[in-house]
Amino acid sequence: MSRWNVSNLRLQGKAPLAAAAAVLIALGAGGGAAAVSMTRPTVTMAPTNPTAIAKLASTSGIVSAKGRVTEVFGDRFVVQDRTGRAMVAGSRDAMPSVGSNVLVQGRYDDGVMHAQYLVDPNGSVVPVGPPPPRPGAGPRGDGPPPPPGG
Repeated sequence: MSRWNVSNLRLQGKAPLAAAAAVLIALGAGGGAAAVSMTRPTVTMAPTNPTAIAKLASTSGIVSAKGRVTEVFGDRFVVQDRTGRAMVAGSRDAMPSVGSNVLVQGRYDDGVMHAQYLVDPNGSVVPVGPPPPRPGAGPRGDGPPPPPGG
């Protein structure tokens, strides 16, 4: 006779509910992680054939523009090619220097190219995110509402 009889092994009390909850949490975490990884942009999402700067206004979606950086203004810079110039909204953390050649991948909207990636002549790709919020901005920095009548 064996010491352990599997047929008599039954979960008692709240154990089945706890086991089911643990399985559901694990499935939810796995599904959430998969959804986040699928919605993140990839470096290869933008076209590699640059669009002439003069034609950016007639494009939609993700585009690439290649040129020389001629001016830098805070978190923005100007890229120029043989067809024209374009203002690029970038990030202070990933700012090319004046005179450098750069391939900008992003979206062109309302006269400004919103960079998502910068590619230098060596092929190094630098992701460009939105600028960080200013100090005190957002729901945590708003403070309490003013007193009534004041």
